[in-house]
Amino acid sequence: MLLTSLSMLTLAVGSQHGAVLDQHLLGVYTNEEQVYFEKDAGRTPPPWIALKIEKQGDDLIVTRTDAFGKTVAAPLKGYAAVGVEQDSLTLGGCTRYFDRGDAGWTYSKLQNKKACLQDFQIIGVTADELKLRFGDGTETRLKRARPVECWAAAKKSKPKADGSPDWMFVRKLNLHDQGGRVTIGGGDTGIEPLVLRMRAVYWPKPSTNRPSMVLYVHKPDDPDRAVSYSWADINASRVGLNLRWMQASCTIKGAEQTSDVTSQNFRG
Repeated sequence: MLLTSLSMLTLAVGSQHGAVLDQHLLGVYTNEEQVYFEKDAGRTPPPWIALKIEKQGDDLIVTRTDAFGKTVAAPLKGYAAVGVEQDSLTLGGCTRYFDRGDAGWTYSKLQNKKACLQDFQIIGVTADELKLRFGDGTETRLKRARPVECWAAAKKSKPKADGSPDWMFVRKLNLHDQGGRVTIGGGDTGIEPLVLRMRAVYWPKPSTNRPSMVLYVHKPDDPDRAVSYSWADINASRVGLNLRWMQASCTIKGAEQTSDVTSQNFRG
């Protein structure tokens, strides 16, 4: 009876760990910051990558996307499993084992001897990031993203019939704070297409710049150079800008103090 009780306790503890890993992986991650600062330092950056990890029933679905959230490769389907001392993650038929620790899950070098022929593998999980290894053996770190919702307004190329300026106003523009992008305008909207981009920036030492939330405006044909940008404290719930010919305001979900993101904020 005692052995049975101890076994049940071990399974219960293991199940809790498994639930934590399974749920902890959910979200959107990119290596936007590593890529940016490697380029800034004159070094060769890793390939830019974004992953969206979702739960469908008992399965984990890992999808590679671009900065706009569009799928760029076939999703990997898998699951997390629990061991007495280790947890495992199986994706696309490849199983990787992880040692549990206070800081998260670290790659088990002793258990992961068999190579997996995949473009990338998750080899580390912490509260704020994933560590990946690409097929060529290089590694990168992906930061967990927070969802962001914006509204934007832009002046149309043609005025109204009475000669006054005409504006396009859009709301519920969804992106994230790890280099996420969203396009406004273009087509028959009357304004040239524009791209909003968000970053949560932590400058590496020895920089004395303070961590900041940064909102950029890009032209689609020049994705690396911003037309303009604005910034706020890293703990800000909202970042906005006003260029006279366009305006935008973005709320970081989960950080907002108020939820009033409406057209009442707009002043033409």
